[in-house]
Amino acid sequence: MASMSDILDSIDGLAALPQTVLQITALLSDQSASASEIEGIIRRDEAMSVAVLRWSNSARFGRPGRTFTLKEGIARLGNSTLLKIVLEQSTAKLFDSAGSSFGLERGALWRSAVGGALAAEQIARDADWNASELCFLCALVRDIGKLALDAHFGQEYFREIASNISAERTFVDAERAALGFDHAQLGAELGLRWGLPERIVNAIKYHHNPPPDVPSRDVLYDTVHAADMVALWAGLAIGHDGMQYRIAEHVRAGLGFTRRMAERLITATWVGVQEMEAIVNPATPKGVTV
Repeated sequence: MASMSDILDSIDGLAALPQTVLQITALLSDQSASASEIEGIIRRDEAMSVAVLRWSNSARFGRPGRTFTLKEGIARLGNSTLLKIVLEQSTAKLFDSAGSSFGLERGALWRSAVGGALAAEQIARDADWNASELCFLCALVRDIGKLALDAHFGQEYFREIASNISAERTFVDAERAALGFDHAQLGAELGLRWGLPERIVNAIKYHHNPPPDVPSRDVLYDTVHAADMVALWAGLAIGHDGMQYRIAEHVRAGLGFTRRMAERLITATWVGVQEMEAIVNPATPKGVTV
């Protein structure tokens, strides 16, 4: 059976996080970054430019009778919103056509990624935790291991796992029984190869099994895990793995995660994903100047 290294070595053609993401994330993290610097990077990516224009001229940020240019839109949206747009747009390219090995339709894996990111951001805000953008990023890339499995196995992947699936096991347990590792662990290894920071790599690794005890326990891992469950309950990416996942009890208790809270997050997640789908579109809005 192929090891994690074997799988990652075999898929060197799998796209890494685009350079635009690395550049824009670094700039947005720098409080002294100017709108013109950010514009210079975004303008090189047509799809990114269109997404920024759509957001800045949408009902939420726009103004009746006024159309904003790219530079004006960047200044109007602010760094936090720009960061989300850049990350969402870039992951659309990574996730959109992936997921067939998990029985997912085109776009389902991306919707799950965005839905989990929005849920993680909201969970952090509800808890008054000043790390909502980090939670958003970690939840957005939590399932990159599925990209690797999809690229390596294709339609054969589920056949590798099927005989190990049972009502008593979670899907990640079935993966470990069949492969010796699960998609979260593989995703963490891919994240290391991409050069992601250790804490983000660990958030990917633990998004199904966050450590319950110190020193390994981290509220970031708990938040990403809970957000992953919200995306699953929202039905954003129900494939061969179905509902074969469980929320960790220490996360449920630690976050005060109630059914009412889950229902509110599910509703907000659906609305946010639909809004993002309307924005991530190749057509430039009529009358908008780039």
